[in-house]
This record gives sequence, structure tokens and C-alpha cells, in this order.
Amino acid sequence: MSFPWLGLTGAIVLLLLLFRSDILRSDPAVSRWRDPTWLSWAGATAYLIHNVEEYGIDLFGRTYAFPTSMCRLFGFQDAAHCPAPPAFFTAANVPMFWIAAPIAALLSRRRPLVGLAIYGVMSVNIVAHVTGGIVAGTIYNPGWLTALLLFLPLTAWTVRILSGRGGFRRGAWAFLIGWGTALHLILAVSLVPLVKGWISTPAPAIVLQVANAGLLILVSWLAERWRGGVLIRPAS
Repeated sequence: MSFPWLGLTGAIVLLLLLFRSDILRSDPAVSRWRDPTWLSWAGATAYLIHNVEEYGIDLFGRTYAFPTSMCRLFGFQDAAHCPAPPAFFTAANVPMFWIAAPIAALLSRRRPLVGLAIYGVMSVNIVAHVTGGIVAGTIYNPGWLTALLLFLPLTAWTVRILSGRGGFRRGAWAFLIGWGTALHLILAVSLVPLVKGWISTPAPAIVLQVANAGLLILVSWLAERWRGGVLIRPAS
């Protein structure tokens, strides 16, 4: 699969823009590390790098390792013997992290909760990788390293910076984590019937993953507008 390597190219470009220019910042007068727009782009970039460990090459030099790891949880020998085709995993990642996450970051100047929706996905993904490794009895699984080295510190920093006086209310973070959990559940709901043989074609599961990407933005946008924007009013 070529998409993780194309995504890595995009990540390199974004890293240069993040650290060598001000184009991805909403306020150059504020430290980039305290800028919600910059943090939105940083989250999208981190996910593109994370995809390389999952679908490009993992810590042990295995290629396309995450689908095999996931399929083994359902009793299959590897991805080649699994009913979930490569198109499913492409649909689960490209629309979400190549399209929806950058669009959300572009919207973050006026819609900060939308821009930071990627952190809800990241926070749940950390837990998924850690618990998945424990369940499999391997500790490590493809994506585990970048989840801990990139997702965990970025998410912890973002919560710290944008919490407390003048930051987001607790309800905003509860929404982001809850919606990140829901998006992962939608992924599971579309995958399980496929690998269990309850549906004969992967088309519905693939379509649902594409829709998932749109929901990342739509539901976050609705949450930000809820009750006149109560979630993003500065905490006292």
C-alpha cells in the first residue's frame, strides 16, 4: 500500500511549515505551542506519521503490519486471509487524516473545537494500542510506538495549555474524548460484521468509513455551536 508513504511526504511538508514558517499559526504573537490552530495541524501531522508505523513499516521492519495485527485478533493468520480488504483500511485512514483532519485544521481559526477534534481520536487511539497489545499478549503492536511518543505528549500538552482559566471548559474535553470513542466504535461496528462473515461484501463498511471522516467535522461543528458555543467559552 502506497498511502502511508505518500502521507509521510505530506507530513514532512507540514513539519517544515509548522517549524519553519508562521503559515499554520493563527496568531504569530503567541507561542506556536500555545496556538490552537498550530496544535490542530500538529495533530494532523502526527497522525500521518503514525500511519507509517501502522501501514508502512513497523518497529520490527514488518510491512502492512497493522491489518495483520488486527486480523489476528479475530483468529486469522494474516491480512491476506482476512475478509477485510486493503480498501477498507485505506478508507479508514485517507478520508479521515488526509482530508477531514486538514480541513478541520483550516477551520480551526474560527472553529477551534473542530480543529482539535483530531485529539479526541488520538486520545482514544492511545488506549486502543495499549490495551490491544495487552490483549494480544505482545505489548507492542503496529502504531504503539508513535501513539506513545507522539500522540500521548501532544495530547497531554494540548489539554494542559487549553484547560484552566481562559481555556476550554471541561465539557469540551469530555465531548472530544466521547466523540473520539464514538468514531472508533463506528470503525469497529463496520469491521466486525465483515470479518465475522455477517456481510458478504466490504462495500458498506468502506462507505461507512468515508462517512466517518465527514462526521469528525460535522458533529464537532454542531457541538461547538451547541447552546451558543457554551463549550468553548473561556473557563472562569
